[in-house]
Amino acid sequence: MKKVLGKISALLFICSLMVIACNKDYSVESPHVLEIISPATGSCLGITANGDYYKKIALNSDNFLAVDVNFTNYGTYQLHTDTVNGCWFASDSSYANATGIGTIILKGYGTPIDSITTVFHIYFQKTSCFTTIKFLPTPHISAETDYFPMTLGTNWTDDSVMTNPSEKDTIRYTVSPIKKTVGSYTYTRFSSSFKDSKYYRKDGAGNYYELNEDFTFYGISGFDYKFLDDKLPVKSTWQTPPIYGAYKPDANQSLPFKLIIKCTIVEKNIKYKLTNINKTIDSVIHVQLEYLATSPDGQSNFSDLLGLTPADAYYAKKKGLIYYNIDNTLFHAFRQVRSWNIQ
Repeated sequence: MKKVLGKISALLFICSLMVIACNKDYSVESPHVLEIISPATGSCLGITANGDYYKKIALNSDNFLAVDVNFTNYGTYQLHTDTVNGCWFASDSSYANATGIGTIILKGYGTPIDSITTVFHIYFQKTSCFTTIKFLPTPHISAETDYFPMTLGTNWTDDSVMTNPSEKDTIRYTVSPIKKTVGSYTYTRFSSSFKDSKYYRKDGAGNYYELNEDFTFYGISGFDYKFLDDKLPVKSTWQTPPIYGAYKPDANQSLPFKLIIKCTIVEKNIKYKLTNINKTIDSVIHVQLEYLATSPDGQSNFSDLLGLTPADAYYAKKKGLIYYNIDNTLFHAFRQVRSWNIQ
């Protein structure tokens, strides 16, 4: 009998230790265990849709929603949308460890069925907000994959300013069938809606050239220069050989000068936002052009006299020139693409 009672006592003692241990691990004195399984609370403040959306082209890493959420209580959460037009967005399950405003990324999934404007509702616990996304028609896929398309019929419509910043206009450039041969080079004509023309060529190895005819006023005929090399890394530079001209303030004066155009890769593979259409373009190369004008012996700087200040150009892969700006006291030129049609 005593042996039985001893075994029962030992068993009760072991059980009591287990209860104490359990109470110690899961008591309300350890609130983090409860917080991990409790949902976060809050509200949606704003939504930004990123990327381009086209019929029959699957969403990729550029297609996502950035949702600003005001967390009023920390805990677990997952944001997601309904499925519309074959697509949906969802965040990875996560844990908010603090209250306040945070930005949550919802990845895009699926393939758009049609080219329509759709409304997506974003659900956060028991609350929801919404945003609209415009799905565009399936684009024509060009055989060109470079930064300056030159296929026949390709065109760009730009918001433009020439000379006077207050006088804004729209200009359209179209790749024409007309060619021009100068020396051993053949250039393709780009015609504008202003009835002027530009001539360009490329070698298929990442080098892009212009037949520059902007300095005829200074006695400089058209010259070939490279305005882009898409193979070079950031901070790479190149320049033209010296080009000689003359500035003539009046019929009785002539000021000879030497011109060098220097190009620098400022940024590469960046995203650039077109503010006129509120659209962000990726795979962009930023090139700065410096117009270095000096006396023929290089001792005197004439750049300010001629109104030559640096220009910034942005080239997007498969789209071409999307932004250009040069600004000084004598001349202002600004171009920002509004639409494009790559053949």
